[in-house]
Amino acid sequence: MTAPTRIPVLVVGAGPTGLAAALELSRLGVGVRIVDRASHPSPESRALAVQARTLELLRVRGVGEEMLPLGNTVRAAALHADGHRLARVELSRMPSAFNGILMLAQSETERLLTEQLGRQGVKVERGVDVVSVRDDSRSVSATVRSAAGEDECIEAQYVVAADGPHSSIRKALGVPFPGRTLPHDYVLADLHIDGSLPEDQVSIFLARSGFVAVFPMGHGRFRMMATDPTGVLAAHGTAPTVAEMQELFDRTVELPARLHGLNWSSQFRINSRAVPNLRSGRVLFGGDAAHVHSPAGGQGMNLGIQDMMNLGWKLAMVLDGRARPDLLDTYSSERLPVVRKVLRFTEIGTRVFNSTNPLVHALRVRMAPRALARDAVQNAAASMFGQLSAGYRGGELALGAGDLGAMRAGDRVPDTDGCYDALDLGALTLFAGPSAGAVVDVVRDWEGIVSVRDEGVSSGWLLVRPDGYLAAAGGPGDGASLERWLHRWFVRP
Repeated sequence: MTAPTRIPVLVVGAGPTGLAAALELSRLGVGVRIVDRASHPSPESRALAVQARTLELLRVRGVGEEMLPLGNTVRAAALHADGHRLARVELSRMPSAFNGILMLAQSETERLLTEQLGRQGVKVERGVDVVSVRDDSRSVSATVRSAAGEDECIEAQYVVAADGPHSSIRKALGVPFPGRTLPHDYVLADLHIDGSLPEDQVSIFLARSGFVAVFPMGHGRFRMMATDPTGVLAAHGTAPTVAEMQELFDRTVELPARLHGLNWSSQFRINSRAVPNLRSGRVLFGGDAAHVHSPAGGQGMNLGIQDMMNLGWKLAMVLDGRARPDLLDTYSSERLPVVRKVLRFTEIGTRVFNSTNPLVHALRVRMAPRALARDAVQNAAASMFGQLSAGYRGGELALGAGDLGAMRAGDRVPDTDGCYDALDLGALTLFAGPSAGAVVDVVRDWEGIVSVRDEGVSSGWLLVRPDGYLAAAGGPGDGASLERWLHRWFVRP
């Protein structure tokens, strides 16, 4: 084998998470290679939902708006039981310009990310498998094998492991993946449904035998997820047929419909797991390599992409010496609480929807309309589904960072009045009001760390991160506290 190839970052896995990592790092000028063991991208739709928060972040990175015309946006999620609609979650209440859930096949999301990555000068290396990895605290040595059987040694300063739920990197490093497999069996299929199902809402049908959920993909195509209450389909171990999906549909849904045109299907059990830390030395885990959970709510792919939006700017600033190395530790300390909350939410939702206990069924039929009649519940549900309520308030990076009115460090900054278009996506951005001249003077010594925008704030100032979260905030007299916070995490030029 020849001498090792030295690069700043190796990304392993070219699903949405790995592509987002390479996209963000290359955009920030970091030398990156991305490899994937599969010889071709998967043509299957797999993950379907693109949430509002993901679209907000991808829009300013050249991808989000391009997604919209290719998918089908749903504005509500309706619960049904016993032939009646129980309640409806108004997803249009999301506090975002993208106030709905975009149903777009994962294959299309991957294609758009890959094309943008290509425009940034990076090509996915396919048919390349990582056969060994070693972290010696100064760098990570990885041996990769091409489809032709040729080995190459790569020495990277950091590795981003985005190689899926069966991550070879995670296993090679002995990183635990605690959690559990939920007991029930499920089926999933993409097909056409002829009937009266609306194409602008998710429809969930609850019954004593389990549930059926249908997600409209547009033009009469739907993703259908259902309980396999008897376990018969799981027992024979083959992909469900149209006839079997029709039987499950008819058992639960009291609407006449004809299922046909099956594209693909699968049967599965749900795993709910997460690594105890997203960082192991110089290896950083994200997406399904770090956390897996129920598909309820369409959270998974978005969680992985947002992992990389959190990580990318931090890793880039550490690599070029603008940030202190321990800034990278905040990747795990910020994202893991968000991940664990999603795991709890999806697990509880799956148990409630899947219960065959008649008392539980009666309770959910009675309580759902009452709970969802409240505006506060509607607003909270819409924000949660869109991943707009996720934030990092109270985390280590937010300590000593101040606040301004209701805004606290770690909160999502709404993308209003062109705010995200004004962000420096490679550094912190200070939005300063007319009274914050002394604070502006402080950050002038932090060129390359902070960019100043004399706009957008009537009084005081907001310091916004490249991933659209509030880094720090305060009033005209808070320049000294801002400087202390900057010194804690960054290196003044």
